[in-house]
Amino acid sequence: MMFLKILFIFALFSIVGWILEVIYRSLMVKKFVNPGFMTGCVVPIYGFGAIILNIICSALDGINSNNKILIIFLVSFLSLTLLEFISGYVLYKFMHVKLWDYSNYKFNYKGFICLRFSIIWGVCAFIFYFLVYPWINEVALSFTSNIIGIFFLGIYSGIFLVDLGVSINLLKQLVKYAKDIKEIVDLEKLKLTARMKVRRKKFLNAIYPYVSINRFLKEKIKR
Repeated sequence: MMFLKILFIFALFSIVGWILEVIYRSLMVKKFVNPGFMTGCVVPIYGFGAIILNIICSALDGINSNNKILIIFLVSFLSLTLLEFISGYVLYKFMHVKLWDYSNYKFNYKGFICLRFSIIWGVCAFIFYFLVYPWINEVALSFTSNIIGIFFLGIYSGIFLVDLGVSINLLKQLVKYAKDIKEIVDLEKLKLTARMKVRRKKFLNAIYPYVSINRFLKEKIKR
């Protein structure tokens, strides 16, 4: 049951994170952007972040201290910043791919993390504790206690694993491409470039551009 609860939180916030990233990145470039390296409506780092936040809130919930909120903020600030750094560094070091780049922000470290977004993660933890934590465990338990909820989680897991397999295969091709051009690939910039060059109706690109972008990337990598 604990596994299903964790899976529910991961699934929910991976999708919520995808929505937030779509809004933020699309507003930044004034074009629809499907964020992350996966094809579907999911950004896994948000799911892992939500699990970490839930664990932090559970561990600190019983503490009777006037500084509890500050402790939650600081622990979350450090934990989520570390998660972001490790994720970005691993992709950069072993895949030669950058999914985000904070180089243009002040107080950043090699573009993987920056003070502004670390503070945002701390504020998100504050919001999570007051607005999400009071109900998320109960909702997760209710959802995973009936056969319909388990069925949908199973469907989600199947789709996620297929998507992950396809996306990892694409990342492998990107590694080869990065080595060929001897540069680090900024995946978001590459996707935007691909979108401008792909021959497909604008309507389809606006609704779901990733199929065309993947095809373009594969053709580009094969050269």
